[in-house]
Amino acid sequence: MSNTSFEFKDDSYSLAVDDMTCAHCVVSVENAALAVEGVYQARVILSEARVDISGGKPHEVIEAINAAGYVAKPLPKIPESCELGSADEAPEQNAPDVFSNAQDTASYQVDIADMTCSSCVANVEKAIRSVEGVSDAAVNLVEKKAWVTGGDPQTVVNAIVDFGYDASLSKIVTIEDRLFLTIAGRKTPALESLLGQLGHELEYEESTDGGLGASLKTSQHPAQLLLQLKQAGFEAEFKEQFEDPHRVQAEEARLEIRRAWQRAALAALVGIGLMAGDMSGFFPKLEAGSGQLFWGMMALVCLFTMWFSGHNYYNTAIKLAKHFSSNMDTLVALGTSAAWLSSAIIIVFPGFIPGGGNHLYLDASVMILAFLQFGHALETRAKRVTSEAIGALVQLAPKSAAVLLEDQEIQIPVSLLRKGDEVRVKPGETIPVDGEVVRGESSVDESMITGESLPVSKQVGDDVIGGTGNNNGSLIIQVTRLGAETTLSHIIGMVQQAQLSKPPIASLVDKVSSIFVPTVILISILTFIAWWILGPVPQLAYAFTTGIAVLVIACPCALGLATPIAIMVGTGRAAQLGILIRNSDALQSAARITHLVVDKTGTLTEGRPTITQIKCSDSLDERQLLEVALGLETGSAHPLAQAVLQSAQEQNIQAPACDDFRSITGMGVSGLIAQQRYYLGNEKLMLDQGLEMNPRWREFALEQAAQGGTPIWLASDKELLGLLILEDKIRDDTAEAISALHRLGIKVVMCTGDFHKTADAVGQSLGIDTVHSELLPEQKLSIINELQKNGHKVGMVGDGVNDAPALAQADTGFAIGSGTDVAIEHADITLVGDSLISVGTAIAISSATLRNIKQNLFGAFVYNVIGIPLAAGLFYPMTGWLLNPMFASFAMAMSSVTVVSNANRLRFFQPIISKLK
Repeated sequence: MSNTSFEFKDDSYSLAVDDMTCAHCVVSVENAALAVEGVYQARVILSEARVDISGGKPHEVIEAINAAGYVAKPLPKIPESCELGSADEAPEQNAPDVFSNAQDTASYQVDIADMTCSSCVANVEKAIRSVEGVSDAAVNLVEKKAWVTGGDPQTVVNAIVDFGYDASLSKIVTIEDRLFLTIAGRKTPALESLLGQLGHELEYEESTDGGLGASLKTSQHPAQLLLQLKQAGFEAEFKEQFEDPHRVQAEEARLEIRRAWQRAALAALVGIGLMAGDMSGFFPKLEAGSGQLFWGMMALVCLFTMWFSGHNYYNTAIKLAKHFSSNMDTLVALGTSAAWLSSAIIIVFPGFIPGGGNHLYLDASVMILAFLQFGHALETRAKRVTSEAIGALVQLAPKSAAVLLEDQEIQIPVSLLRKGDEVRVKPGETIPVDGEVVRGESSVDESMITGESLPVSKQVGDDVIGGTGNNNGSLIIQVTRLGAETTLSHIIGMVQQAQLSKPPIASLVDKVSSIFVPTVILISILTFIAWWILGPVPQLAYAFTTGIAVLVIACPCALGLATPIAIMVGTGRAAQLGILIRNSDALQSAARITHLVVDKTGTLTEGRPTITQIKCSDSLDERQLLEVALGLETGSAHPLAQAVLQSAQEQNIQAPACDDFRSITGMGVSGLIAQQRYYLGNEKLMLDQGLEMNPRWREFALEQAAQGGTPIWLASDKELLGLLILEDKIRDDTAEAISALHRLGIKVVMCTGDFHKTADAVGQSLGIDTVHSELLPEQKLSIINELQKNGHKVGMVGDGVNDAPALAQADTGFAIGSGTDVAIEHADITLVGDSLISVGTAIAISSATLRNIKQNLFGAFVYNVIGIPLAAGLFYPMTGWLLNPMFASFAMAMSSVTVVSNANRLRFFQPIISKLK
């Protein structure tokens, strides 16, 4: 030890230092710390592998000690007050919105160690938000991660470290310019010469399997490099440079579970041995002058067991106590320490408790830890299961791809692909990355991404999604998106952000958690005093029993886990069903929807209309009419325009030049073709131009509209020229989806710009509750506002730019995945598929998740409300019940396990149509 005159002050903190072995190490560490600007005292404690510091910035001291050859990291430093503010004062807890901008470099993840409860979460959030430029932060206790928007990343990490938690930026997978190869055989001059021509900065190493490892930098495409090696007679392959983080997390969880089982096994062995020996009479009685040596040895065995099985609880409790703070570890440390200390006192002074029969609590001191570690093992395993949703999404994409180069297939890691590469996907293989089909035809199973059970036909020009399965044909795809740009990466990113978010219902938990542990300690002290003064003989024995039981039965962990564990499982399961929930606010609002507003085209229908009937005036024929319509619709992005484009393409009609194109919102389009003004749109557009409608055509249009067709009129500025009837087939599952929504108690409102007769026909055939037709986008907004004024919770489903305002206004906005980026950006929930069934499933899983959170919170509150009075002996006068501390600890461990297990039921949630069937 050095600098024994060290005095803890307001700016003092402690660091753990590994690799110190002697007095020389102590001097080196102390000198390194004192050399940092601002540090004015340092004390190194070799036996505890610790250094106490006053002054300076912790992260700078850590860097200095590391530079001296030792490994330093912070020990948790908790502020004196960790109370959370009121709901009104608390900052928004929603995770940053990243789906609309997956490349947002202002957002980043931070890995944080040493967090154990909701108080730690509050402390880390305070540290992050104290950094200048940080606009949002969300901390997840289960994943031990924070997602931060704004601020300098390293400054944020330093702020967390300075607050006493070990933190680091999450590793971001990037493609390095150095390639790593494994080459069959050994190094030869010919190989060295070839590699020297292909790249530079060569490095070699012997491979464990007898081959040769090589790395180099090159400007060549990785596939080209492998091809040249192959043509020269060398067999080589690239080594995958990136480790799957979910596999690493699974391994860490496995080790943590094994450690917990080992600690539980030792504590249980010692505790059961003590109980068996004592109850069988095999152990000597503890009396003055006899048995003290034996029981003293047993006390030392229990002390070692407590250190081995519970040192993590004691270390954390001591650190928190230095700053007048507490958490669950404090309760465990106090309970087990009180049990052991009271037993040690009785061993040294038999008869200390008058009439108490020299009852010892040594078995309780270790059995409490056995139950807790047993519960921790089960809880860790259950938590790992909750993270499998993202892990399963990551596993969808293969790790390698067959690149076509000079008529040959070259297998390279997906991480080394480049945009524009052509990749072959054989029947039965998984598509490795997002791309466009350039050759071949096949059907693709997109169920793992979109939730759609039927395969989707793909041909030249169609987009394909990485992670989906190729069925029966061979495809050549051109890579269009890589890394964070891919659909799968967007899905994973959105799921992670939703899991980090905190719903409004969690604000009550934050308030309770901030005062829970101090309240329990106070209750324990009052219980001890009450039994000591008012209890039966032996009062002191009863006081110890009840006081310890109160400490170990209370469980803030169940409260802290209730909300995040349910959100993690619920949003993960939703993602597997093709439903991407932006944050927990959307989860809560979706569960309360009473009315769902839907568009017609592309939502209720397939969104691929076709021309079924054409009426022409005497001044032009069908081909000329389509030619004019094509010229006008070429500049339009409306789904109905696609019908005109498709029909013209089938007849090889070329679009004429169109000048002064105008899109007339809610009515149609107009433009100049050969110096003549033309109008194409609905009847309202024709009437606005003062044109006279043909009675026979109008009657025909009404008949077709009553059967679900959409009349589109063509006119010049002088006369009506023709009528086109467009039909957009209703999706096969739309009626079933609406029926399912009705079963959920939700009223469906259709808002469309389509002709009123067409809208009424569709609404009637599907059983839609309310139909609004011939609407402008702003009128959709008015209808949503009116519903909300009447106290209804409104959801809106849309897929186009004109739906964006309504999606933003609705309580919950649902964007169809095939819709525009603007619609998706304004939505709360994105449906990867196109079916309305997914909306019902999204609402159902949101309701199930919210219900699960309430069940968890109810269980955690009720457990503590019943358990603490029971442990305190409140029912003893009436029932004679008194809870043994070791059984209290078992109940505490099982409360957390129960919460996690209940949340995991959401993993088995089935789509709503499956449940109805």
